[in-house]
Amino acid sequence: MPKSGPQDHATLANVINKQLPTENYVLLAESFAGGIVPELLKLNPTHMKGVIFIASFLSSPRKFLIKLAKLLPIKALASAPLSVIAHKLLFFGHGSSKELLSKFVKVIHSISEQVLKNRLEVMSKQRLPEITFDIPSIYIRALSDRLISPMKSHEVSNVFNNIEFLEIEGPHFILQAKPREVALLVNKLIQSGKI
Repeated sequence: MPKSGPQDHATLANVINKQLPTENYVLLAESFAGGIVPELLKLNPTHMKGVIFIASFLSSPRKFLIKLAKLLPIKALASAPLSVIAHKLLFFGHGSSKELLSKFVKVIHSISEQVLKNRLEVMSKQRLPEITFDIPSIYIRALSDRLISPMKSHEVSNVFNNIEFLEIEGPHFILQAKPREVALLVNKLIQSGKI
C-alpha cells in the first residue's frame, strides 16, 4: 500500500487495481486490507476468482482503541521500552520472536506519522458496506485475536454471500506469527477448489 497520500479504501483500491495480475488469482486480504476488497470489487477486476480474508474487518473495530491510538505518538511508542509487551498482547502473541517484533517496529518507523494517523482515521469512520457480493470467499479467524471480535469477523457475511469461516489458533497478525501454518491452509483451500 502507498506510504503517502490518501489512505481511504476507495483510493487504495484504485492503486491496487492497476497492479493486479492479468491471469486468474485469489486475493488475500489481511486486517485493514479487508475494507479495500468491496471497493476493489466495485471496479470489476476480471481475473479475481475468490477472496481469502484473514483477521479482517469491514466496519470499525475497537473504536476506543482507535481513538486512543489517534491521540498518541505512534512511532515513538512503537520502540518505547515496554512496547514489546503491547505488541505481543495486541498483535503477535506471547511466543513471538525478537526478530519478528523488530521487523514490526521497522515497518512502523518506515511509515510517516501522518499516514498512520490517516489509516486510523479511516478505521474509525469505517462502516459496513451496503452492497453485497457473490464471489467465493473464505474468512480465516485467528482464535487469539484481541483486536477483531468473533462478531466483527462474522459480520463480513452480511456483505459476502458466498463465504465460509475457518479458525486457526494465533494472534491478530497470524500471517506473520504463523506464516507456515497459514500458507499450508491457504494452499489447501485453493487446491481443494473451495475458492
